[in-house]
Amino acid sequence: MKSFKRLRFLSVLIVFILSSCAQKTVIKAVKPAEIDVGGLRRIAVLDFRGPQGTGEKIASIFTSKLFSTNFYTLVERSELQKILEEHALNMSGVVDVETAVQAGNLVGVQAVIVGDVISYKCEDHRRTKKEKRKVWTGEYEKDKNGNFIYEKTLFGKKVKKKKYREELVDVEVIQREATVTLSFRLIDVQTGQIRATRETSHSYKKSVKSGSGSLPPKQAILNRLTHQCVDDFVRMLAPHTVRIETKFAGGNKEVNRGIEFAKNDLWDKAQQVWEGVVSKDPSNHAAWYNLGLALEVQGMYEPAEKAYDRAVTLKPKKLYLQALKRIRQAIKDRQKLEQQLQRQNTEATGDMQYE
Repeated sequence: MKSFKRLRFLSVLIVFILSSCAQKTVIKAVKPAEIDVGGLRRIAVLDFRGPQGTGEKIASIFTSKLFSTNFYTLVERSELQKILEEHALNMSGVVDVETAVQAGNLVGVQAVIVGDVISYKCEDHRRTKKEKRKVWTGEYEKDKNGNFIYEKTLFGKKVKKKKYREELVDVEVIQREATVTLSFRLIDVQTGQIRATRETSHSYKKSVKSGSGSLPPKQAILNRLTHQCVDDFVRMLAPHTVRIETKFAGGNKEVNRGIEFAKNDLWDKAQQVWEGVVSKDPSNHAAWYNLGLALEVQGMYEPAEKAYDRAVTLKPKKLYLQALKRIRQAIKDRQKLEQQLQRQNTEATGDMQYE
């Protein structure tokens, strides 16, 4: 009977855990560039100054990531190198603004990106620490009558039970630490002004006991940190997609039916369900909140704001308040993004007319 009750309890617990996990969802949103570069569309990325090979690699990653945003027109690196070599200029080692402007004019761009590899290292540090361990004394456990105590092995064999004591032993620990720090400058070729600049750094640290466990390869760590740094730069210069994790609001049978549609990415059907709920029961705050989610996911920000506002008015839960704040920021972000895209498109149209 006890086993049955325990099994039933575990079953209920598992269902609760699974249902809790299932209430989460992810919203994707496009954020504008963190700064407005003012219509600078055609860009060239020169090699960064840094340890051998790193500057060229980072410039290549930067070029690729910027190109993938479709926000800029990037000069092909092979073409860039060819033009600069013809004029006895190197892609790397650009220090002053004057040289950067000269390079930009040669390749016919509006802006040039130059940068520095400030730190690019991954090192191992070994140290010894004290750790408690059980050590066999060479004796066996006995009962109060002096008879040996036996125990069964995994294979069912009876053996004498060993007597242990705790001792402090030296254990070697390997600690792997890595840091990548980069800086860049975006130079306006026409004016010679630095239009954007940033320094960013990402680090890694992990320890393992010698002989137990493993660490990622050093180069893999440095590659990951490099991509994280360049991603920081790209977010500054171009629109980018972010993932926002949030939750559904559980409710009655109909509210939860809408959640099932949404979890299967059928947001339009979920929207219909929740609209039906609030039309019958305007005081259902969970349905209003979930309706806001459906509208937000589908890009209908203004109606989503109204739905979230109704949910907050009915019940100012933290989840609802966060959603209302998020959607109002999303509306501002969209306006800023539209301005940035309009400026870039105007620049692109001007280029075609000029050609």
